[in-house]
Amino acid sequence: MKPSIYTSTVRFAFPVILTVVVYFHAISCQETRPFDVCGETVQCGDISLEYPFWGFDRPAYCGHPDFQLTCQSNVPLLSYESVNYRVLDMNTSTHTITIARNDLRANFCPQFLYNTSYNSTLFNGHIFGQRNVSLFYDCNTSMPQIPLGSTYQFTCDVNGSQTDGYFFRSDIITPGMANFFAHCKNHIDVLINQPWAARLGVKHATTDYLWSALWDGFQLQWTANKDECNQCIRSNGRCGSDLTSTHLFACYCANGNFRLNCNDSNGSRGKLFSNLVVGIFTFCSDKEPVRRLFETPVNGPKNHNSRILVT
Repeated sequence: MKPSIYTSTVRFAFPVILTVVVYFHAISCQETRPFDVCGETVQCGDISLEYPFWGFDRPAYCGHPDFQLTCQSNVPLLSYESVNYRVLDMNTSTHTITIARNDLRANFCPQFLYNTSYNSTLFNGHIFGQRNVSLFYDCNTSMPQIPLGSTYQFTCDVNGSQTDGYFFRSDIITPGMANFFAHCKNHIDVLINQPWAARLGVKHATTDYLWSALWDGFQLQWTANKDECNQCIRSNGRCGSDLTSTHLFACYCANGNFRLNCNDSNGSRGKLFSNLVVGIFTFCSDKEPVRRLFETPVNGPKNHNSRILVT
């Protein structure tokens, strides 16, 4: 039996109609594209989030999975190795961030003692001339000779008892000082910026210097996908994580999702278009489900084997 003219017409017209419907639905939902979402301004206090950072109102696919920030009382916090670091400044042009230990802003005696550490595969902190300062706790001051002045001393209240503590820049501790500090029960090393490291390296440094050093924090330069993101931005794209695996870099563009830049002919534009077609008919009436269409969970296992302790 020959196909009827009606059947042939339907077969021809259906792809055309589908294309037109998809096109106009896509136009109406364009604000939900990763390109648009990742271009929205998300701010906590004075800090605006940009790649590789994400958190609160900025989806995970707009950042790198290991750069999540939280916002507490308008204060952006970066958490690593059980320590919260307050974000003081962020410069995306130089890929630098200034952070400070949040647990040492109130006093020198936090409830839990942690060294300052960072992930060396994500950050570089050795290019700023920064130094560690060592804080020693619960020291035995009954020794006949204390090799440093009282200006280096502070006190801590532990279970209602006053204990003595000392601070000194780690890289200039003499053997005599090391013997004295061996009688302290605990100590931590905290990274400080170069200007305050110089001040704490002179004789008769004071606790006021230490306070200021801890408040001003230290700098790190992020290295994660830095070159890839620069290439993406130069092509008018927006940096993010791949929709199928947040550990893969993606360049979100006005005309699709690509691996490296908006001129990348080997990108995943076709896959994004397929996801868009399915999502348009299912979710387009509700912005939040459409936003979730592009999100990928980032709660998988993380590799902490490549961290370093600042020395």
